[in-house]
Amino acid sequence: MGRYLWQVSYSNDAWGAQISNPQNRLEAVGAMLEPVGIKLIEGYATLGEFDIVAIVEAPDDKTIAAASIAISSTGSVSALKTSPLMPVEDLVDALSIAKKITYKPPSS
Repeated sequence: MGRYLWQVSYSNDAWGAQISNPQNRLEAVGAMLEPVGIKLIEGYATLGEFDIVAIVEAPDDKTIAAASIAISSTGSVSALKTSPLMPVEDLVDALSIAKKITYKPPSS
C-alpha cells in the first residue's frame, strides 16, 4: 500500500451545489473509494491554490490513477493533483544510493 497526497480544486458548479446542500464531502468520497481498496487517511480544507488536500492510501498506482480519473471525469473538480508520498527514511536511503552515482552532464 502506498500513500498519496491529493490536492483538489472544486469547480464553480460543485461550490454551488455544496452551498445549496452543505456536507462533508471527504466522508462521502472516502466511502466511495473503500470498495476499490483506497482508504482516506486524513483530509483538510485549505485556503489557497487548492480547496481540499487529502492523504489517501491505495493498493497501487493504477488504483489511485483510476480514482483520480473517475473523480475528474465528473466535472466536479477543476484540478486534481496526485503526488506519491515517500517516508523520509526512504529519502535518506535514496541519498545514500545517489552518493554512489557519478553523473556526467551532456556539456562535460
